Amino acid sequence: MREPEVRPATEAEIEADWREFTGGPPVIGVLREYLPSDVEGLVWREAQTGRRGLVSWWVDGERAEITSVHAEPPGSGTGTRIMDAAEEDLRRRRVKTAVLATTNDNARALNFYQKRGYRLVRVHLDAMDRVRAAKPGVPLTGRDGIPLRDMWELEKRL
Repeated sequence: MREPEVRPATEAEIEADWREFTGGPPVIGVLREYLPSDVEGLVWREAQTGRRGLVSWWVDGERAEITSVHAEPPGSGTGTRIMDAAEEDLRRRRVKTAVLATTNDNARALNFYQKRGYRLVRVHLDAMDRVRAAKPGVPLTGRDGIPLRDMWELEKRL
């Protein structure tokens, strides 16, 4: 069995991933707005199973913001593997704290991050209004018919 490929993501790969999963740049985080040229990332691919993932982040000294995490297919373990690789890279760079955000309709992501040791530290009420100002196509309703209003901010000490 061949080992999965894990390598740095190119700016073009990050932009393509964001277009597929977030409607394209910019990504609106809790620390700032991001373009693909602002971030770094990793690609994870397993040729035999077709599993794939991409994680991207921005580093500011001892703090980093995870700007995107996408894994296919969901629930396959790819998200865990790509996050492990990203967190190891951040630790090597002496990053002490990782932050990330997800929307108030994404309970699955909230559960995933909490299982990985992230803690819910803030709820940014009405933050999706700020997202819609930059990305007018973001819908008013999210998963399971939940109004898409807020961002949940999570943090983990690395």
